[in-house]
Amino acid sequence: MTWFDAPEWDDAVEALRGASSVSLACHINPDGDALGSLLAASLGLKQLGKSVYPSWGATSVEVPYSFSFLPGADLLVRAADVPAEAAFLALDCGAGHRLGSLEERARAAPCLINVDHHPGNDNFGTLNIVVTTVSSTAEIVTRLLQDLGVTIDKEIATCLYVGIVTDTGRFQYANSTPDTLRLAADLLSFGVDAPQIAQEVYESSPFGFLKLTGRVLDRAVLHERERFVYSWISRKDLKETGVAPDETDALIDLVRSTRAADVAAMFKEQSDGSWRVSMRSKGRSVGALARSRGGGGHELAAGFTAPDRETTAAGLVAELAAAGDGS
Repeated sequence: MTWFDAPEWDDAVEALRGASSVSLACHINPDGDALGSLLAASLGLKQLGKSVYPSWGATSVEVPYSFSFLPGADLLVRAADVPAEAAFLALDCGAGHRLGSLEERARAAPCLINVDHHPGNDNFGTLNIVVTTVSSTAEIVTRLLQDLGVTIDKEIATCLYVGIVTDTGRFQYANSTPDTLRLAADLLSFGVDAPQIAQEVYESSPFGFLKLTGRVLDRAVLHERERFVYSWISRKDLKETGVAPDETDALIDLVRSTRAADVAAMFKEQSDGSWRVSMRSKGRSVGALARSRGGGGHELAAGFTAPDRETTAAGLVAELAAAGDGS
């Protein structure tokens, strides 16, 4: 059947069914949905007897500590070992460039299937399954695997559940629809250990994370009129506290928890001196702000990369102020 009113759904299912080998990639700096979708799809396709090559376009393909428990991580290969001649399944990438170093290889594949849920996806695939009304790419992958005849087991269900629970903010966000909750319940019925997942993903930070949290909260800046709060993490902070970059994702949620702000941003200094900016909103759209700066994401959760922290923060304040004046 065709799920989600996606016109190219059946073609994508047939392309995957007919492929003997499949290269798979999620976006660089993968989160829970990207990793969960990637590993679930890899396990499912492998169950069907296909050769799978899951990866993402970075020099080092290492699973972040909080997701190291996920089944299927042993299937991961280096980006350099992903074949271009296989069918290519791109997962959770809002645009082709989110594939990083694998973008060129993906575009050279005989069939590039783009599966995603981000608004503004540029439909870079040969076949595009872009469904912006669902909570996560993991929701779409679940239905793809079912249509392919994959038997959902505990390992696959665990990966899919992690994708859903992380992209819904533990079912706190507005994308937690009744269908999302029913699917999560169905996945739990396969023996998924929800308490263990919650502990691994949300309660396994290193001790230095507590020190880093203190720094981030102490330097937070609030613009009351614009109802905007932001803070930042430098490379020096990470070195001095011993926290890895992929262990800092939860800090944006702490910063946005104040009742004094509707929009929050976290600036993270990158190795090349640029700043990765994550934005969250309680109602006002931040997706457009990110897309206008070369990034992407959802209306209430988005991000982009900026060359300068102070200038970028000032620009966000000005744009939020202008939007407020015009409302």
